Amino acid sequence: MNCRSIQKKFSAYHDGELGPREQKEVKSHLLSCRSCREEYAEFEKLWQTLGEMEEIRPDPWFYRQVLGKIQEPRKQGLLSTFRHVFQLLRAPAIASVIILAVGIMAGIYLGNVMVRSDFLPFGQPTAVYSQEETLLDSLKVFDSAPPGTLAHGYLQMVSYKEHESR
Repeated sequence: MNCRSIQKKFSAYHDGELGPREQKEVKSHLLSCRSCREEYAEFEKLWQTLGEMEEIRPDPWFYRQVLGKIQEPRKQGLLSTFRHVFQLLRAPAIASVIILAVGIMAGIYLGNVMVRSDFLPFGQPTAVYSQEETLLDSLKVFDSAPPGTLAHGYLQMVSYKEHESR
């Protein structure tokens, strides 16, 4: 046996817990190995010192308090109450999030499908504009009086009067 495995058995050897074969192996190793013999001597000094120490006795009420704490119903604070509620609602919350995500995805898909002109029941053809018309319409937005505003209506009325007076 090596020194490390013998040193692990020091406590059991000291207490007489080893079997006869192991007891004999440890004893023969201690007789042949100086470092383990010194280590075991230190170990025995430690046990002797611990044996000489005065035993500390707890107060008589100590055991009663420990038993009372063990048997006392656990007081639930606000945090533990919330933790318990969230544990109960974890599965429904996850299911709700999944259902919400599926609903949003279905809404996006159906919204895109229904906007297509071939899906509409009345099937109005969309107007086709030339590139020049589109450019002119987009430039009207930058007009001082965009179409449909009060200023645009006033300018049309004034230009109508000027046009009529000529």
